[in-house]
Amino acid sequence: MSQQVKDIQRGLVLRGHDLGRTGAARDGIDGDLGALTLQALHDELGVPLAETAPIGFALSRRDEDRLTGVHSDLVRVVRRLTRDTPLPFAVIEGLRTLARQKQLVASGASRTMNSRHLTGHAVDLAPLGPDGKISWNWPLYHRLAPAMKAAAAKEGVAVEWGGDWRSFKDGPHWQLPWKDYPA
Repeated sequence: MSQQVKDIQRGLVLRGHDLGRTGAARDGIDGDLGALTLQALHDELGVPLAETAPIGFALSRRDEDRLTGVHSDLVRVVRRLTRDTPLPFAVIEGLRTLARQKQLVASGASRTMNSRHLTGHAVDLAPLGPDGKISWNWPLYHRLAPAMKAAAAKEGVAVEWGGDWRSFKDGPHWQLPWKDYPA
């Protein structure tokens, strides 16, 4: 089996997938059917991760980069979510610059210059559809939300979801509450 996995990994690397660098395997071809290999298979084949792994998945390097500067409690919740949900998701955005926030307000994608993203107290997550691409389909956000809330509860971290807001519903948005985490 290990040789077959290595052959599959070689093909994934040739197609541009980064399988990480483990031990002597500088290219990620290590014969281990780990989370990065499963994610790459999912991306290539469009097979839902729940069919390739019992539950959970690994964040991509890009997702991890987007968590840079985000409060450690919120990062911990997002990482817990990857272990507990069969629904794969992507980190769209974490810490924002003031210029980026101005851009979003100007375009109507945000309504405030007092965003929790500016202080690293918010993150935007989007579920991935069956094709492995970000989905803006609200039913998927309603599937991801209970899993995120459960992950937060397990980590002992209070979170607020933009999908619960009365106006300007924001399905991707998750933030640490102002009362518990003042800026």
